[in-house]
Amino acid sequence: MEKITVAGHPEPIPASAVAERLLRQRLETVREKRGADAADALEVLVGQRIGTLLDGGMPSIDMATMRSIVDFVETPVEDESSSGLGRVVQGLKDKAAQRGKRTMS
Repeated sequence: MEKITVAGHPEPIPASAVAERLLRQRLETVREKRGADAADALEVLVGQRIGTLLDGGMPSIDMATMRSIVDFVETPVEDESSSGLGRVVQGLKDKAAQRGKRTMS
């Protein structure tokens, strides 16, 4: 097990060598394609997510966990009301309200 440091987390993180290599490759790719600021921002997000996992009881970061973090940490959280399903549900609630029917909240 390696100990790595990541911006966004104040202490060294126990991680596999493969997980560390995956993170460094992803940061380098982002640095080349989007610039140093984007890579720095990604590293902070990754560090924060790793901190959350470690605080939740995860003992270390393996390759699969690191892959899920670096692949999805930048994915924006969608508000349910802006998703297609959310709009459909809201539309059904609105129609039921127009007809005077009670709806579940």
